[in-house]
Amino acid sequence: MGTRVQQRYDDFGRSWQSDSEFRSPSTSNQFHSFSTREKIIGTDQAPNYFPMKLYQTAVTGNGLLEYELAVDAKLDYLLWFHFAEIDSSVTKKGQRVFDMLVNDKNVSRVDIYAQVGSFAAYSLQYTVHNLSSTELTVKLMPVVGVPLISGIENYALVPNDISTAPEQVVAMRALKESLRVPDRMGWNGDPCAPTNWDAGKVLPAIPTKMERPCYIANRRRKSYLISYFVCRDLGSQGLKGYISDQISLLSNLVSLNLSANSLVGTLPSGLGHKSLVSLDLSNNHFSGPIPESLASSSLQLVLLNNNLLEGPVQEELYSIGVHGGTIDLSGNKGLCGVPSLPQCSLFWKNGHLSTGGKVAIALSCLLVASVLLLVVYIYVKRSRNDYDFAPPHDLMSMAAKRNRYQRQKSLMLLEMESQHAKGLPSPYGPQ
Repeated sequence: MGTRVQQRYDDFGRSWQSDSEFRSPSTSNQFHSFSTREKIIGTDQAPNYFPMKLYQTAVTGNGLLEYELAVDAKLDYLLWFHFAEIDSSVTKKGQRVFDMLVNDKNVSRVDIYAQVGSFAAYSLQYTVHNLSSTELTVKLMPVVGVPLISGIENYALVPNDISTAPEQVVAMRALKESLRVPDRMGWNGDPCAPTNWDAGKVLPAIPTKMERPCYIANRRRKSYLISYFVCRDLGSQGLKGYISDQISLLSNLVSLNLSANSLVGTLPSGLGHKSLVSLDLSNNHFSGPIPESLASSSLQLVLLNNNLLEGPVQEELYSIGVHGGTIDLSGNKGLCGVPSLPQCSLFWKNGHLSTGGKVAIALSCLLVASVLLLVVYIYVKRSRNDYDFAPPHDLMSMAAKRNRYQRQKSLMLLEMESQHAKGLPSPYGPQ
């Protein structure tokens, strides 16, 4: 209380506002803020992860302290009150006692020291029903000493008779699993209209209306709530999963911000709904092609920079920047096909090998196979020839005798011809 607590001090991602604008004018001059640097016991614990910084600040006063909160009279509200005895002069129970009044109803008598001692976190909650006004009052009435409070949270409760369409609940649960959303961010049960709320399931500011990981603008269809989803507060959350294909069931998705995480995998083909206006997936590790469905959506903001995406970019998607929207594809070395990006290969089309690429690979494989078969054939043929030219020893002897016989026969014929020419009788013929 007294000063704003920034998101960086809150593991749950909440931004805690100063209470000054909610103080009742009739008691505003009685408020005094103070703080401590002492460690507060019992903070940053599941399921609500209330930050220590919250309890290191407080407001007190010399009399009645009163807050006025704007509400919707048609809804019920859950109030959380946060305390820590950070005044070292309070050393025993009974030294600081005050009553908490909500719409002038005494809901609790508080003695912080009696509950948890000094420099320790203490919280209590109260649900307000059947409001008759658009203003809700919270009063701290002194009993002994002066009142003290560190923070107030105010949540509007969604009526139990409304639920999100079943297929969208399935999609949200699948996304929680695939994105590895930590438990501290909720998304339990019906993620956008649960029947029971606590501070571990919302992302509030103090003391304003409730915010969720995905907030909704609603219209009824029978007994279901048709939700126009706007998913936010998921940037820079250390997520390390992937985007589930079930996101295609979120047919009314308007905005999705998953930037600056460590998400991997390909972008689902069903990501590009007609309703999608804003998409920020920058600074992750997404790979593969950009889905064609994004080109047929209503996107006005597309941030896909600094990923590992590849393949051609559809002209319809790139034209978003030409028609007044914003698109950033930088930092993806594999993208091609539009101005400022390299030309695409002839063998690549729509994130896959083109028909020409497939034919070229098939012919190359056929050629390699043919060459291998030819090499094998030549090797086998030469092996057989080597056997033919290396006959056994007996065959070689027979061939040598046959050659000697042929030479002797030739010599006899030459000698006979010579004798005949000289008119001498042949030594081999009759006398």
